[in-house]
Amino acid sequence: MSTTTPPARPPAAGHPAKGPEPRAPEAGRALESASVQALFRTALVRDGRGLRLGLTAAAFMVHQLCEALVPILIGVVIDRALAPSDGPALLGWLTVLAGVFTLLSLSYQRASAAMVTVYGYGEQALRLRTMARLLDPRSLRRPPGAGEALSLVSSDTYRVAGVSWSVVQQASTVTAIVTASAVLLLISLPLGAGVIAGTVLVLLVMRRISMPLEARGLAEQSSAARAGDVATDMITGLRVVTGMNAHAEAARRYRVASQASRRGAVAAARSVLTYSCVSLLLSGLFLAALATASGYLSLDGSITIGQLVTVLGLAQYLQGSLAHVGTFASNWIHKRASARRLSDLINEPPLIGAAPGPGNGRPEESADATAPALLWHPPGHDEPVRLERGELVGVVPGRPSSARDIGDRLGYRVPLARGELLVSGVDAVDLGPERVRELIAAPPHHGVVFSGTLRSNLVPPGGDPEPAVLRATMLDDVIEDIGGDGSDVGERGRKLSGGQRQRLLMARALHTGAEVVVLDEPTTAVDPATEQRIAEGLRALPTTTLLVTTSGILLSGCDRVVDLSAETETDNAVGIDPDGVPGTAPADAPHTPSGTAPGNALDAPSGAASGAASGAASGAASVNAPHTAPDAASDTAPAADRPDRPDRPEPNGVPR
Repeated sequence: MSTTTPPARPPAAGHPAKGPEPRAPEAGRALESASVQALFRTALVRDGRGLRLGLTAAAFMVHQLCEALVPILIGVVIDRALAPSDGPALLGWLTVLAGVFTLLSLSYQRASAAMVTVYGYGEQALRLRTMARLLDPRSLRRPPGAGEALSLVSSDTYRVAGVSWSVVQQASTVTAIVTASAVLLLISLPLGAGVIAGTVLVLLVMRRISMPLEARGLAEQSSAARAGDVATDMITGLRVVTGMNAHAEAARRYRVASQASRRGAVAAARSVLTYSCVSLLLSGLFLAALATASGYLSLDGSITIGQLVTVLGLAQYLQGSLAHVGTFASNWIHKRASARRLSDLINEPPLIGAAPGPGNGRPEESADATAPALLWHPPGHDEPVRLERGELVGVVPGRPSSARDIGDRLGYRVPLARGELLVSGVDAVDLGPERVRELIAAPPHHGVVFSGTLRSNLVPPGGDPEPAVLRATMLDDVIEDIGGDGSDVGERGRKLSGGQRQRLLMARALHTGAEVVVLDEPTTAVDPATEQRIAEGLRALPTTTLLVTTSGILLSGCDRVVDLSAETETDNAVGIDPDGVPGTAPADAPHTPSGTAPGNALDAPSGAASGAASGAASGAASVNAPHTAPDAASDTAPAADRPDRPDRPEPNGVPR
């Protein structure tokens, strides 16, 4: 077995070698459990919102007090100015009434503006907490689908944040009822007692009617989230649905989910409508009885004409307040239903458990500079995958699903056994997923291109793309083709072809600054000629890279290849037949110029190229041996002939 290894490549520009860094608190530990009451407190009092909410509630209460004073002052004007025909008194009381109207208007305007701030920041805090749980590096055992996640982040946080409006509205409503009741008690003790008794009766009856609303509200929200999930999946996979001619089945599934959502929404709407109708009926009956009683009291002289006007005015005013009192229960029940859904999400156990890390909380301080950049023990395989600093190593998975699993394990997106993955000699379990993902960039195969410019998809704001990475991934051609890196790529990158999106995602991973980059089948949508140039470009980069691929073209540029598709790994320098790798000449055969060698991948149809890739996968070999000779398809000098690799050995271990 050859032990000759190429020298480590120097760090790329803009990617300096990283030393120990302070460990950020892990998101899984930072996120606390959240009860329904805790979520309501977040919306109401966190971050100084409690004081502002109290002042806002006080302003709304002043507004309602002024509203109640209007019919009272009208009655006073009648009794003390109009009845005795007192002009100066009329002018004085009208001035008081004008002042009340001014205070009424200003208090409402200022309170409404402040309330928008309280509500907006409360909703933002809830959304941030919900998003933090969805994006927790430790993930969720039962993650919600895309549609349900959207419903949680948008409509549920909206409802829970609305509890601040409920508080101030209910406080102002209580102020209105208390003020009106006190005035009615002063005018007539039976009238005041009737208002208090009627309010209590309405609350009790409406509370009983509202009890089924919470369950129906939960059912409505859950069915809507399921319908959103189905719609999102169908739109996202529309090309696959079209290719499989599965439009009818996709439409049937969405129709079933949509009908369930419709039934839930109709049932909930009918319940709320019935509830509102009963509330209005009860308040109307009560106020009719109040107006009748006050009319009899006026006829027998127990109250004056002005007091009668005041009572009737307060009766009209109280109608809205009493109707709102009837909605208190349903209002809170719908908010509690959404809060329960958010609480269930936030309290969902993590997929990756907390690590019993060292007491100092900085396991990366024990990193060994002489240890390999990455040492992974694949489950079910005896030999580890070893990646030294500056190497480009290929890993051949057994099947496509295995490739996805490799990316998830190296990116620590699934639970790992202790000792399975070592980063610079430190166990990944001790580092935690957040720190591992800072050190290892292992994006999923089906990455997402976001709406915006190509540059914004490539580097963070203020960052500059690295020309070497752009050339290596052939992204410079894409940039030229679309008119510059400031050009818009469309929603989910729809203005780019599949191969262009893959090149963008590959370049994005290489721009992360991670110490190790793992690329999962990065060129499946790229033509062979471009793939050959990408293989040469990746070979020239100083980045420590691990390629999970079955592409013979990409594997031909690797320093070493590990074959995980076989039960027993075989040393490439010992047991591999060069004829088993299409496009590769035997070790004792003379070098054939590009374009004349039989089996040239560039001259073969795409199906043949695919077969060549499969053949290379089956012929690729193990951990410590250099890979076979470069693919004869290259129209440039082989990587081994480049000045940066003067001592790279031939496949048989003999230096050039």
